[in-house]
Amino acid sequence: MNVTELPPLDEYVELQDLLGSVKPAYPTEDSVRWFVRRHRDALAAAGAVIIITGRMRYHPSRFKQAAVEIGQKAAS
Repeated sequence: MNVTELPPLDEYVELQDLLGSVKPAYPTEDSVRWFVRRHRDALAAAGAVIIITGRMRYHPSRFKQAAVEIGQKAAS
């Protein structure tokens, strides 16, 4: 996924706020953190994660779309 325009900052949320929209695929904070560690470059390229003042923020819809694309690549 190539991002030409990123969403506004207020659409990015903290990890706890992301969890509600990604369950049951990622049932815990640790499962999200593991996925981000493994796929950080792809998630950042998709605009799914950003770092502001040293804290990671997540864009829920872009995170879910990037997860699908990463999963599709893993399956092929």
